[in-house]
Amino acid sequence: MRPSRYVTIFTNRATKGDNVKKVTTVIRRSPFNSMAVSDALRMSLGLTLTNNKVTVVFVEDGVYLSVFPAPDVIGYPDIKRHMETLKELGCELVVEKESMETRGLPDRGVALNVKNREEIGRIIEGSDRVIGF
Repeated sequence: MRPSRYVTIFTNRATKGDNVKKVTTVIRRSPFNSMAVSDALRMSLGLTLTNNKVTVVFVEDGVYLSVFPAPDVIGYPDIKRHMETLKELGCELVVEKESMETRGLPDRGVALNVKNREEIGRIIEGSDRVIGF
């Protein structure tokens, strides 16, 4: 029996001698009525188990999560826990300023790093892998 492709991904662990890989997860979807954001954050947590430097970027409708941190209200309490754990592990959580402005969201009091589109472009450009949701 041939191993599944998912097994191959998770058995390819980095060792001490390997270079750190920069992995960026880009979340474009709204956290409302979808498990995609929770799945993206959970996957990002899994990526920290190997030798990866993980950054999570919230753009477009994904920015709603930065100002409405009440995931239990929208039915996905794991989102808050995943975000807190990512922060504790030293992962950078970034929200795009232009997406917030387009949606009329304030960038004051946001618990995430607010960066402009150009800065986010540099983060993505400097990544070894980019995963979009």
